[in-house]
Amino acid sequence: MSIIFGAIMPHPPILIPEIGGERIKEAKCSEKSLHEISSLIKSKDFDTLIVITPHGAVSSVALPVYGSPVFDGDFSAFGAPEVSFHFKGDTELALAIVKNNPENTARIPETILDHGALVPLYFIAKAGIHKPILPIAIAFLSLKQLFFYGKMIAQAAEKLNRRVVIIASADMSHRLTKEAPSGYHPSGKEFDEKLVDLIKKYDVKKILDFPVGLASSAGQDALWSIALLLGAIDGINLKQEVLSYEGPFGVGYMVAKFE
Repeated sequence: MSIIFGAIMPHPPILIPEIGGERIKEAKCSEKSLHEISSLIKSKDFDTLIVITPHGAVSSVALPVYGSPVFDGDFSAFGAPEVSFHFKGDTELALAIVKNNPENTARIPETILDHGALVPLYFIAKAGIHKPILPIAIAFLSLKQLFFYGKMIAQAAEKLNRRVVIIASADMSHRLTKEAPSGYHPSGKEFDEKLVDLIKKYDVKKILDFPVGLASSAGQDALWSIALLLGAIDGINLKQEVLSYEGPFGVGYMVAKFE
């Protein structure tokens, strides 16, 4: 066995208490679900936590695999430099993933984590989990290609006999309301409802064939990391469940587990 648990977790810095303050109450469903996911992860017997981020060292040519032995990050860009983290990396797994698919992956020396990785890791660390991590940034390639790369990730983990938890960091549409970061577009709600429904149904084929125009106009950064996750857990007997969905700040947040 390689992948033992998967999750979709959003990455809004506003859910960090030192940043969001009282506004967290407006996203209490997401906050509760993130703590629930983190508690579930803590109960698992695993070796490494892979976190897929749609920010950071993203690429348009190859999948960026972070090969550093240590990682650091903080929320200084969001006014909270005191919220900082230090993690141990899994260099062996990083190298194995690149060796398993050398033409389509790149082992990069990045050591600083972006908020796409840090927000899920904040909740995981708060649950008292101290395991090596392996950050992987997305590549702006087709969803079917990313699904295939996800399978390569799982195969590399299996070769090393790693028990892995994999997190897809994913925000949904950024265009749900007029106050949203990217402004309002009617595609936002349509995109979110469609993707939540497809995750509930575990309809991998329709997710990989998701309408490009709808995804683009919705202003999302979810599909790439989710495609990688779905590839990594393909063929493994995991049951999906959407724990929550809401869009309190004009951005959609879905929390889901594959257990």
